[in-house]
Amino acid sequence: MTSAPIVLWQMQPLWGLPNASPFCMKVETWLRMAGLPYQTRTITGPPKSKSSKIPYIERADGSLLYDSSCIVETLARERGVALDGHLSASDRAVGLLLQRTLEESLYFLVLHDRWVHDPNWARTARDYFGHFPLPMRVLVVPLIRRKMVAAALGQGVARLPASERLARGKADVRAIAQLLGDKPYFFSRPSSYDAIAYAFLANVVWAPYENAIKDELRAQPNLVAFLERMKAAYYADWPG
Repeated sequence: MTSAPIVLWQMQPLWGLPNASPFCMKVETWLRMAGLPYQTRTITGPPKSKSSKIPYIERADGSLLYDSSCIVETLARERGVALDGHLSASDRAVGLLLQRTLEESLYFLVLHDRWVHDPNWARTARDYFGHFPLPMRVLVVPLIRRKMVAAALGQGVARLPASERLARGKADVRAIAQLLGDKPYFFSRPSSYDAIAYAFLANVVWAPYENAIKDELRAQPNLVAFLERMKAAYYADWPG
């Protein structure tokens, strides 16, 4: 087990959220749930990870650990964290399906809303990258947007009419609410899947963009209570 400091590179906090990147917020929430001390650093240019994405962890030897799931799995192993130790094989299977719904379906709807939808893009560009040096904003940000638009096209969400995108997002939210039911957390005790759900759902309901997916989430009292419960338990110090 290592005691080297954990340095988390990510976006700056935004919109009252610890992070407007749900993948960054997933890792930071997991660190808080695991009780691991960490430091955050804000990127001011293209990410230095081999994936060219955030978040990534900078190790004491200068090496970088990237991909949010790889970060969580590696730190759990290296730091002896058993946050998911109480989960059965069936729980883990259900949790994986929940994770896929959040990270590979709902996420791309959020991505489309922020990066592809022209009426929202001006605010996204300003809020995400306003702290970048001017040359970066002029030269790099348009390239980043093109990559994000290409990702939305490749995944398929950008090829759908708006009505179908919204219908899919609402169906995702209803399925997640059904899975949570009247439980305080998605399983018998808090787990890494709650960190994932909190990060992705918070990035729907607390982002400054209005749409039918956000309305659907707000209409699910158990999900609203879950978000409030997670914030009180793990971000009581957060000013947002």
